Amino acid sequence: MRYAGMTTQTIRHALQQTIRHTIETLLTREHGAPVQELALERRPLRGGLEAASIELVAAAYRGPGGRAHRRKLVVKRLRGATAREALVYERLVSQPSVAAVAPRLLGVERPSAEEAVLYVEALRPVRAWPWRDLTAAHDALAQAARIHALAVPPELAGALGGWDYDRELNATAARTVERLADVRRQTGLRRFTAGHRWARRLTGALPALRRQLVGGGPLGCTLIHGDLHPGNVLLRRHRGREAAVLIDWGRARLGSPLEDLSCWLQSLAAWEPVARQRHDTLLAGYLTARGLSPRLGPELRAGYWLAGASNALSGALLYHVEVMLDASAGSAARVRAEYAAREWLRVLRRADAFWS
Repeated sequence: MRYAGMTTQTIRHALQQTIRHTIETLLTREHGAPVQELALERRPLRGGLEAASIELVAAAYRGPGGRAHRRKLVVKRLRGATAREALVYERLVSQPSVAAVAPRLLGVERPSAEEAVLYVEALRPVRAWPWRDLTAAHDALAQAARIHALAVPPELAGALGGWDYDRELNATAARTVERLADVRRQTGLRRFTAGHRWARRLTGALPALRRQLVGGGPLGCTLIHGDLHPGNVLLRRHRGREAAVLIDWGRARLGSPLEDLSCWLQSLAAWEPVARQRHDTLLAGYLTARGLSPRLGPELRAGYWLAGASNALSGALLYHVEVMLDASAGSAARVRAEYAAREWLRVLRRADAFWS
């Protein structure tokens, strides 16, 4: 269905009808016969920052023989450059070795050349916060290793290459430096003075830093998740065991695997002391999963912290700084944000030392 010339309300209604028809088609295909009395309950979901909208849809219906069924799925509407996420999911499904790394793809609808609607299974986490268990943290890294080992098809490389990630990164880094200056001027927060200095220097070095990291880094350049933190990894039961599943692929891109590793390990270590204590063990475990030497040499350590700085300046640090400066945020939220921001500044300090 093409939406050119339609009003916003008409487009919304047409999209809802398209989604309903697609879900009915998917269920009919699954059961091998038409389903009856289909009723949909829709609830907006948080997250999916790259998506135009994301919903949890509960489908109640009667299958063959009149038996009642209930299924849940996630529907993501993608527009413009974000439609690349649909292609990422399609390519993941086509690779048997990594099909279980992401939620199962149920279908893709493309209403226009600039839009895609993604239908994926809704997962029920085994545990809400499983990351005190280092086995679970290791499993998430092993799943990332499977993705990083993929040969990227030319079609997917072309779609991902169309996103000028570095331009967005430079703009976000500049905004981060500005907001750190605001924090520095606030009473009681002058400890951020050094952090502002590190961020300013690294922002100026970003073009050269990124060339070194992505162009000739120790782990090369490949498909990465791009936003690998505990909010984007779930544990589900799969084939009799708990398995990590990576969700929300809206920031997938071509980059250094170290960007995923540093994002995962630093965001996890910020809240789990055991993850910080066993940081090197987790990193070595990833290398072993890739079939590489687990030795953490100087080149890999330098690349790791530079990748961490790139992550910090891409919005991770800015998010927490904005909460700190938000007068409407509760005091508890601001305290948590200050703690997380200081953790990311610690990453910038390490990266600044290596770069200097």
